[in-house]
Amino acid sequence: MIPVEPSISAGFNYSVQLHPWCIIRLLPNLQRSVVQRFRKRSEAEEYLKALKRLLPEASHQIVFDPNL
Repeated sequence: MIPVEPSISAGFNYSVQLHPWCIIRLLPNLQRSVVQRFRKRSEAEEYLKALKRLLPEASHQIVFDPNL
């Protein structure tokens, strides 16, 4: 693992805590990739609708994960 400066790491963790709803893309071999994070579930649902129109073959899900 690459070491990260504490100030950068702390800022990133705070941002993640403010945006607990995220859209993940399901990848092969049980892997996942975070596409975008949101403060509200309704914002995530609207974004997911747009993703489904743009990428109908891709598999995305909304999850609540404050510690991702």
